[in-house]
Amino acid sequence: MSEPFSWGQYAGYLDLAGECGYRFAGFDEVETSRGRVIYLRHDIDFALRWVPPMAELEHEHGVRSTYCFLLDSQNYASETAEFDATVARTLELGHWLGLHFDATGIADDDVVVERVVSAAAALERRFGTELTAVSFHMPTRRPVTQIELPAPLVNTYGPRFFTEIGYASDSNQHWRGTDFEQMLRSGEHERIQLLIHPMWWRADYMPMLAKLEELAAEIGMPIGDLLTDEQQALIDAGA
Repeated sequence: MSEPFSWGQYAGYLDLAGECGYRFAGFDEVETSRGRVIYLRHDIDFALRWVPPMAELEHEHGVRSTYCFLLDSQNYASETAEFDATVARTLELGHWLGLHFDATGIADDDVVVERVVSAAAALERRFGTELTAVSFHMPTRRPVTQIELPAPLVNTYGPRFFTEIGYASDSNQHWRGTDFEQMLRSGEHERIQLLIHPMWWRADYMPMLAKLEELAAEIGMPIGDLLTDEQQALIDAGA
């Protein structure tokens, strides 16, 4: 494998998945897929500029994935030419469109469902494509596993994704104790949901704090206001 959290390492993971007998599928196949399958999704929390290189890299390796975009992000605007071009190019490369939705300020589950359905429909109309995957932003801050969405929408934090389907995430450039390479090689999970955030991956290794400092400067926010408690704990621990 190449340097940690480099595009070279990511390409290595994609190739290794194929070597280990996995194929990549969309979330519309969750009910029907058989054999070794990876449902690969990307939550676009921050800068849009890290989407194209990852989408291109996956395309070069014959991989399709689901890109979940926020419509109300504090870090990028969705009503811009950059947003339109980023999503259009992602779809052109054969990837799927998903919705990233922040429910942290909404107490009522029924209201969440109503707004998710509306936002998903708006994205479908705007880009002329069907949407299945809905990923919730910062799900540890507000329970979302119990939220049932009307078909064909799929809550990527639904119970099945943590019981019958394995899970791995690169959150905060840490993997949360999971050895993803070993997960692939062992075949312990026939099906895996893999969450990758494009901003953590670059041409060469770069520490998490350096990336966050870069992002804070880019969006004009003090680094202290950007850091989450988990990120600060990782930094304090020397990550």
